[in-house]
Amino acid sequence: MKRFEFSLDRLLTIKRQLEKLAELEQQRAAAAVERAREKLRGLREQLARVSERFAAAVGSAMTPQQWGSASDLAERLGDGIRAAEDEAAAAERKLAAAAQERAQVATEVEALATLRRQQWDRWRQEAQRADQDRLDELGLRRWQAARDEGAGPQAPA
Repeated sequence: MKRFEFSLDRLLTIKRQLEKLAELEQQRAAAAVERAREKLRGLREQLARVSERFAAAVGSAMTPQQWGSASDLAERLGDGIRAAEDEAAAAERKLAAAAQERAQVATEVEALATLRRQQWDRWRQEAQRADQDRLDELGLRRWQAARDEGAGPQAPA
C-alpha cells in the first residue's frame, strides 16, 4: 500500500506559520496597548500633580508668569492626554483586529488539521483492511497447500 499523503499538507504548513505570525502580531498589539495606557496613566498623574499645585496655591499670590506657565503646562498635558487617549483607542482597535485575524487563521488551521486527521484515519483503516486481506489470502493459500499435500497422490480406481 502506498504511504499516506495529504494533498493539503503544504497549505496546512503555511497556515500554521501564518497562525504563529498572527499570534506574534497580537502580542505586539497587546504590548502597544499597554504602552499607550501607561503613557496615558503617566500624563494623568502629571496633570493631577499640577492640579494639586494649583489647589495648594489657592489663596496665595502667584505671579502672572507662574500662573501662565502653570496654565500652559496644564493645557499641554490636556492635549497630551487627548492624544494619548486617541493613541490608546487606535492601539486597542489594532489589538481587536489582530485577535480577530488570529482567530480566523486558527479556525482555518483547525479545519485543515481535522481534515488531515480524518484522511489519516481513513488511510489507516484501508491499510489495515489491505493487510487483513493479504493475511487472509496467505492463510488460505497455506491451508490449500497443506490440504493438497495431505491428500497425496491417489490411486486410480
